[in-house]
Amino acid sequence: MTRTYSNIVDRSIQALLDTIADKHTEPALYQDTMTKIGMLLGSAVLSQISDTQGNVYLACTVEDADFLAKGMLISLEKDLQKVAFACFWNHRFSPFEIEDLKVAPIIKKYQEPVSQSVNYLIIVKSIISGACVVKTNIVDLIQSIEPEKIFIVAPVMYFEAEEKLKSNFDKSIYDKFQFFYFAKDDERTHEGEVIPGVGGNVYTRLGFEGQESKNQFIPEIVKSRRRKLTKV
Repeated sequence: MTRTYSNIVDRSIQALLDTIADKHTEPALYQDTMTKIGMLLGSAVLSQISDTQGNVYLACTVEDADFLAKGMLISLEKDLQKVAFACFWNHRFSPFEIEDLKVAPIIKKYQEPVSQSVNYLIIVKSIISGACVVKTNIVDLIQSIEPEKIFIVAPVMYFEAEEKLKSNFDKSIYDKFQFFYFAKDDERTHEGEVIPGVGGNVYTRLGFEGQESKNQFIPEIVKSRRRKLTKV
């Protein structure tokens, strides 16, 4: 097993990654650590955004909304005039029980209105392994918006995930990709769990009972942002 770190990682970030990799970390600390990691990733992304008046769209999955994505929004909204937000509920499974074949259809989504032309589309996920969820959500988003750049952000990635994701898109799309991550791991179990990754199944680590549980959950950040939209 080999873990490599990106050039934006220092010892304090390594300590946060060790906390989420530790299978004994309690859900409350795990959630708090993910939020802190999100803030740090948000700062890294901000350093690559030259136009603070531009259109920025942040998209996440439901399990990450109140933690990782919330942390990113805290950082982004300090310097950016407006950040639109989208949240996806994906159901990930293997058709015909073929383990190497994964799909992740969207069963529900929350998507804030934004102009068709977007300067920066930011896709954040707690871990990117097979990339099927990220692929599905990007495909859905680019049906209605035309991003100039697509930032793909995760604390941890499997070492083959970048090329796997790019292989699903035409060059005109993947040329827009820029990846932000803290660590890459090169080992997975037969069940597909990245080692050490994020310490196991991120649904249960964050306090959900599993995929069905997280897909019935409505994040607080979605509730609060929806309320603000209805008051406008």
